[in-house]
Amino acid sequence: MGIIAGIPIAILWGYPCFPIVLLMTLPLIIDGGVQRLTSYESTNLRRLFTGILFGIALIFLFIYFHRTCFIIAAEILKLFWNEPERIDRALQLFI
Repeated sequence: MGIIAGIPIAILWGYPCFPIVLLMTLPLIIDGGVQRLTSYESTNLRRLFTGILFGIALIFLFIYFHRTCFIIAAEILKLFWNEPERIDRALQLFI
């Protein structure tokens, strides 16, 4: 549900800065970690909430990964191409 919700959220409102995205993943990681290490059992509502939040954060992480790949590819292209400004203009279309 979170992944499906994350796509329109990213399109309509954009995505938050990277540290915020990492904070969005913490509730699921903490809840799952506590369950793994103790006898604590999470509730279905808590699992739903943390799963949706994590799914939305996962979409944002995919966006950051996509941008990073484009930036790295552009820097590599600049090493072999004589027109770095053209690569920079093209890169602005994708990030």
